Amino acid sequence: MNPVKIWYSILSGTYDPKSLPVEKLDPFSRWLVATRSVVFVMTANSVLIALLLASITFGLRQEFIFPSVLCMAGLILAHAASNLFNDYWDAKHGIDTSEGYFRPAYLPHPSISGMMSQNVLFSVGLIHLLGMLTIAAYLLMLRGPQVLLFTALGAAFLIAYAGGPLPLKKIGLGEIAVFAVWGPLMIGGSFYVITGTLPSWVFLASVPYGVSVSTVLFGKHIDKIDYDTKIGVKTLPVVLGEKRTKQAIKVLVALAYSSILVLVVLHFLPLPSLLAFLAIPRAVVLFRFLDTPRPAEPPKGYSFWPIWYLGSVFTHNRRFGALFILGLVVSLVVPVYV
Repeated sequence: MNPVKIWYSILSGTYDPKSLPVEKLDPFSRWLVATRSVVFVMTANSVLIALLLASITFGLRQEFIFPSVLCMAGLILAHAASNLFNDYWDAKHGIDTSEGYFRPAYLPHPSISGMMSQNVLFSVGLIHLLGMLTIAAYLLMLRGPQVLLFTALGAAFLIAYAGGPLPLKKIGLGEIAVFAVWGPLMIGGSFYVITGTLPSWVFLASVPYGVSVSTVLFGKHIDKIDYDTKIGVKTLPVVLGEKRTKQAIKVLVALAYSSILVLVVLHFLPLPSLLAFLAIPRAVVLFRFLDTPRPAEPPKGYSFWPIWYLGSVFTHNRRFGALFILGLVVSLVVPVYV
């Protein structure tokens, strides 16, 4: 199979490890699988949103490009490191090695699948983290000590999400942490790195996308409720239960749209930002899917079991994020406010 097609399948979320085992993948494809690169789009979107907000505020400037590229590279390295360490700690704590557990059933685990040993997995995660810290050190010299604060907060979330004595995802705080990271921390921090300034309204403007990203983790964890309950991992969906988690996802999706509307009315976002509302038909599909009971067995020909709700939630997030970004791009040409 053409390597480029394999890369696309992994990045688009259509890669099926059952039909193409990891041992047949080229090295770059293995890296894409091991780092769970399919979700890197969420990190890239946060930086793009920050860049567009900066360009709408200060105008298109050539000097914004270099720090934006560095910021995106550093955050993707951090995201990859977080995923690698997450897998390392889950395997070390016996979570991903539990019989019938969710993760190895839908996507190859770096060490359990045989791609690398646990020691190598930790080392690869450390290399990504060091790459991120190298970029952060340069940005620290470029923008000053405030970069250190954003880096420290990001590293703290990275470590605390799955590692340490009390991982956030085990006590129902993982979903909240995801909102904080992909919303205020990434968008606000990227805005500061790009412009050297950080007005308070940027944190408000980060809310719609941060909320949307948090729904993806809700979707993932709602698929894992039975597994996580069995091994004592208390994600927020485990605490809430399936019915209330589905309602929570609907509320968060509605909040993502309504927050854009409020920000437009308050003049914090330009009118074309409302193009994100073109994703509402996808939200309707998501809501209907959430109202449909999960089948006891995978339908014939369904390749991604036990994933069920996650796919629809992630698809909506992609559509919402793309249209929100499109609205900001249009705002560069038509900076209209109500």
